[in-house]
Amino acid sequence: MSPRQLWLAEGRAVVPEDVVEAGHWEEIAAEAERCEPHAVVRHNQRPGLLVMRDGSITSPQRCRVHTGAGALAQLALSKGLAEVAAQATGNARMAPIRFGLKWYEPGDYMHVHRDDGKCSITFSCGLTPGLTSMGWLPRLRWLTTRQVADRLGDTPYPDGGEAFPVRHRVLTGFDGSRIPHWRTPLDSQSREVLITICFTDLSV
Repeated sequence: MSPRQLWLAEGRAVVPEDVVEAGHWEEIAAEAERCEPHAVVRHNQRPGLLVMRDGSITSPQRCRVHTGAGALAQLALSKGLAEVAAQATGNARMAPIRFGLKWYEPGDYMHVHRDDGKCSITFSCGLTPGLTSMGWLPRLRWLTTRQVADRLGDTPYPDGGEAFPVRHRVLTGFDGSRIPHWRTPLDSQSREVLITICFTDLSV
């Protein structure tokens, strides 16, 4: 199955491991340690799902966030990652519009949501090894935002979802602006770090 066929059929994209040099992960990890003291607490406690004008759906979450710095930006701007984004989405002019680090402490979570409508594809991976799989509902991919919100109601972690593997230092792309996804409370004794990178289509 080609990258485009996989994207259309399943809403995900495989990133070859050699897109990121092994040593670059260590640079990002060192950068994350420097950024962590400056991370901002993101704790949205508003109950239920909030439909936004851009097509996204926001919901309660708790974690700490930071935009990262040079090492993470270098990864986001890499030619290899842009090529994966283009091959999957079928859009030639793909560019990162947002990237960052998220720190999850034991018990931190993210209720079901949809990403920013400008995110044509979202890449993520664990910078640390202890993150569990993300939950997602690919069967709701082609519903409107209102249909998704009405279907899920106030359910933070919907039944009938599937597990989306979050790999350690291996990026995976997914259709985060269309497929509802979530992260259940972290069941761990250590804090874990997630990387996210969103690409958009500049030809629009």
